[in-house]
Amino acid sequence: MSTVAPNSDTARSSDWAFKQLFKLESKCRSPTPALQVEAIGEFPKLLDQFPFPTLVSSAFLKLGDLFRSSPNSLRYHIAQVFGASQQHLAQITQTEELLKRILVVLYSNDPIARVLALRLIGNASLIFAKFPEAQHSILLRYQSSHPLEIVAAVQTTESMLSYSPEFLEVVWETVLSKADDPDVLDSVRVQLIRSLQHAAPNLMLSTLLYSHCQHWACDTDSTNIIRCAAMDTWKAIIQRHNELQSVDAKHISGYVLHDLASLRRSALALLGKWKPKGQTVDASCLNEIQQRLTDCLHLPADSNMTIVGFGELRLAATVLARIEVACGNVNASQSWLAAHKYAARALEVFSDTTFATSSVLSLNMSGQSSANDHSGIDPVYRLLISSVMLVINISTILDSSEYRSVTATIVRDSWLAITKRGESSSEARYLRRFLRKSWSWCKSMRVESSVIAALQDMVGSLSKPVTCQVINIGSSTRYFDCIADVCRINMECFVEALNLSNLADCNSRAVWHAISVALACQKRHLKSALSSMAVNAISQWSKHLYSLIDQPDQHVKDFSASGPPAWMFQIIMSLLSANGYWSTLHELCQAPPMHCLSSNIQSWFYAVSNIAVAEASVSNITLYTELTDMSLRTLRAMDTQGTPCSYRLFLVQLRRELVCLHYEWSYLQTGHSTSPAAHFVAKSLAGRTRSLASQTELVCGTFSLIDTDTRKWLTQTQQSLQRAMCTFDAMSTKSTAANSDIFDVQNVATAALSALGEQTLSFCPGSTFLSEPPQPTIFIESRPDLDSGSSPFTVFTGTEFHFVIEGFLRLPQCALPATPQQIRIAVWLSDRPFGSSNQDLQVCSEYYRIAQSAMCHGSNGPSNSPSGNGALATVLDKATAFEAQLDGAYFTCPCAIAMPSLRDIFDHTDANVLLNLHIFCALVDTTDHAWWTGPHASYPLLISTTAKS
Repeated sequence: MSTVAPNSDTARSSDWAFKQLFKLESKCRSPTPALQVEAIGEFPKLLDQFPFPTLVSSAFLKLGDLFRSSPNSLRYHIAQVFGASQQHLAQITQTEELLKRILVVLYSNDPIARVLALRLIGNASLIFAKFPEAQHSILLRYQSSHPLEIVAAVQTTESMLSYSPEFLEVVWETVLSKADDPDVLDSVRVQLIRSLQHAAPNLMLSTLLYSHCQHWACDTDSTNIIRCAAMDTWKAIIQRHNELQSVDAKHISGYVLHDLASLRRSALALLGKWKPKGQTVDASCLNEIQQRLTDCLHLPADSNMTIVGFGELRLAATVLARIEVACGNVNASQSWLAAHKYAARALEVFSDTTFATSSVLSLNMSGQSSANDHSGIDPVYRLLISSVMLVINISTILDSSEYRSVTATIVRDSWLAITKRGESSSEARYLRRFLRKSWSWCKSMRVESSVIAALQDMVGSLSKPVTCQVINIGSSTRYFDCIADVCRINMECFVEALNLSNLADCNSRAVWHAISVALACQKRHLKSALSSMAVNAISQWSKHLYSLIDQPDQHVKDFSASGPPAWMFQIIMSLLSANGYWSTLHELCQAPPMHCLSSNIQSWFYAVSNIAVAEASVSNITLYTELTDMSLRTLRAMDTQGTPCSYRLFLVQLRRELVCLHYEWSYLQTGHSTSPAAHFVAKSLAGRTRSLASQTELVCGTFSLIDTDTRKWLTQTQQSLQRAMCTFDAMSTKSTAANSDIFDVQNVATAALSALGEQTLSFCPGSTFLSEPPQPTIFIESRPDLDSGSSPFTVFTGTEFHFVIEGFLRLPQCALPATPQQIRIAVWLSDRPFGSSNQDLQVCSEYYRIAQSAMCHGSNGPSNSPSGNGALATVLDKATAFEAQLDGAYFTCPCAIAMPSLRDIFDHTDANVLLNLHIFCALVDTTDHAWWTGPHASYPLLISTTAKS
C-alpha cells in the first residue's frame, strides 16, 4: 500500500511548513533588497514541498500584502512567483481578499505599478478570470495613454479568456475597435486578433468574426503579420455554420507561394479547413487553386528537406488531394506523386545515415536498457515517419486500391529501415505510436500481407518498439506461421553455439526475440513445439552462464555477448512465470553476473528465484513454505528500504495461504478426519478460508491496474473461495437443523477441495507480478497536526473530536479504469497502531473489512457513541466514513469522531487512555467503485478526563 509521502520533502509536517513560511515573510520585510528577492524566489519551492490549501492560501495572501506595499522592483518578482506557482492557485480559499490587495495597486497613479498588477492578474487568471471586478478593471486599462499598459491589458485579456470565455462578450467591442485601429502597434493588434480565437464556441460571435478575418486577411493595407494572425483566427472559427467559401479559398491560395514562411504555413493551415467536395465550386477556381498547390509541391529534387518545410508539404498535399477527389482526378494525382517521392527520398536518406548503437544490457529495476540520451527526436528519423504517415493519409483520401498497395510496401520498407537502427529513449514513444497506427491502417485496409512478409527480417531488431510489435504480431494465431521457421532456426543455432561454447558469432537479439515470440505464442494458448525449444534454450544458456560463476571476467563477457537487453530480460521472466515454467525461471535468475549488479537488484533476483523454486516444488509443502517465507523476508526488506513491493508481498502471501489451505484440507481428508481434534481443525480451516476470501478482495480492491492475467487468476480464486464458503454455510445449517455441533469432517474437506478446484495449485500470473503496477498516490496532512512529535495528541473524553484531512492526488501516467471523482476516508479508534501492518496481508484485510463497513457520517449518527457505558472494547474498531469531492488534484475532507466517555466506562473515576486514530483513504471513481489505495495511517490519541486538547 502507498505511504503518506515518498520523499522527505513531502513528509514534512504542517508545523515545519508554517515555520518556513514565517521565516520567508520575515525575510521579505528585511531592509536588504537582496534578501527580499531571495525570499520571494523561495515561495514556489515551499509550495511544491507542501502543497496543501491552508499553507497555499496563507502564502499567497502574504504575497498579496507584500505586493500592495512594496516598490515596483519587488512587485515584478512577486508577479513572477504567481506565474511559477499556477498549479497551486486553485487551492486559495480567500480569492476575493487576494484580489482586493491587487486592485489597490491597479487603481494607483503609477503606470508601471498598474502594468505589474495587470501582469499578476494575467498570471493568476485561473482564479481571477470570473470576477467582474477584475474584468472591469482590465477593460478600463484599454483607455490608457501609456503604451506598456495597453500591451499588458491585451496580454491579460488573452490569459483570462482561456479560463473565462464569457469575458469575450465584455471586451468584444473594445477588442474589435483596437484591432481595426491602424494607429495601434502591429504587435498589439496581432495579440488582439489572436485572442479572438476564443469566440469559436460562440455561434453568434464566430459568425460576426468571419467577415472581420476576411477583411484583415484580404485587405491590401494589412501587413503580413496581421494577415498571419487573421488566418490563424479564421482557421480557429471555421465550423459548419461558417465554412470557408471557395472565393475566400482562392484568395488565400495566393499566399501558398509567398516568400514569408509563416504566411505560407498560415495560408495552408487555413486551406486545410476547406471542404471543396461539399460545395458548388467553379471549375476555373478549382483549377487555379490546384495549380498553385501543385507549384508549391514541386520543389527541386536536390533541395534539403527539413521538418518545417515538410510541414508545409504535408498541408499542401492534403488540400490538393481533397481537390483532386472533388475534381475526379484521382488516377493522375499530383499529391500522391509528391508524397510518394518524398517518402522514397526520406527512406533513402534514413538508410544512408549512420546511427550509434547502444551496448547490451545494463540491468536495472525499471527494466529499461541503457540507451544514448538525445535531447530530442532525430530529424532524419522523424522525417521518415512523417513522410510515411503522409503517404498513408493521401492514399486514404484518394481511396484507390493501387495507392493502398504501394503504401503498404512503403510501410514495410520503413519498418525494415527502422529495424536496423540503434535504440534511443527519446524516440521510443514516437515510434510506438507510428508502428501502432501504421499497423492498424494496414489491417483496416486489408493490405497487411506486405508487412507480414517482412516479419522474418525484423527478428533481431535493434529497436525495442519494433521488437515489441514483432512479438505482438508474430505470437498471434493468424500470423504465427509466418515467423515460426525463422524463430526455430535462430533457436537451433543458439543451442548449437552453446554446445560448442562459441557465443561470439551468435545473433543474440534475434535469438531472444524468437524465444519471446514462442513463449508469447504459448501464453495465447497456441500449442507449438517452439515453446519447449525456447525453454530448453533458456535453460542451457542459464546453466552455461552459471557454470562460469567462478570466472567473473568470462561470465560478464559471455553475458554481454549473448544476453538479452534488460527490458527483454524482464519480458521473458514474465512469460516464463505466466506459462508456469518456474524451474526455468529459477535458472534464468541465476544467470546474470550478480557481482556487477546493485544490492537492490540482487535482492530482487534472490526473491524471484526463491518464488520460482517454491512454485516448482509446490507438492512439497515444507520446502514450499520455507522458500516462500525467505522470499517474503527479502521483499519486506526491499519495501522497508524504499523499493515499493506491496503488491508482490500481498500476492505471494495470498498464494502461500491458498497452497497451505489446500494442503491442510487434503491432509484432513485423507485419513485424519476421525481424530478427536478434527472438528476444531475443520472449523479453523473454514475460518481461514473466509479470511483468505477477504484478503483476495483486498488485493482486487486496492490495486486498480493489475494486468488481465493476474486479475483473472484472482477472480477465479475469489470464486473458488466463495463456493467453499457456501459449502461451509450449508454444512453448518444442516448440523444446526439436526441440533448437533458435530458434522462429517471428511465430507466437509472433500467439499472444500472440490470448491477450491485444481486451479489452486496452478499459479500463472501476468506481467505485473514481477514489477509493481502503477498506482494513484494520495498525500494527506491533518489539521490539527496529529503527527507533530513523539507525544500523542490529547483529546478530552466524551467529546466529538473534529479534524480535517487535506491533501492531493497524483495519478500515474497510464490510463485508469475509471476517472477518480471523490476521496473516501474511513476513521476509527483502535487499541493497536497500524505500524508496519501494510506488509501483512492478513492484518491489512482486517483493517480493510473495518474500513469497508464504515457508516457514512450523518446517516445514522456517529458509529461510536461517546456515552457508552460498557467496556472500552465496545467503542473500538467502529469506523465512520467521510467523503470529499476532488477539486482538480486537491481535496479537503472535514472529519469527526466521537470519543468514549471514560467516566461512564470506569465508574466515574479519572483516567487516561492511549488509543490510536486509524485513517484509511480510498478513491471513488465515476462508477462509484472505491479503490482503497491508501495512505493507511494511525496517529496516537491520549483520551483524558483531566486534560484538554
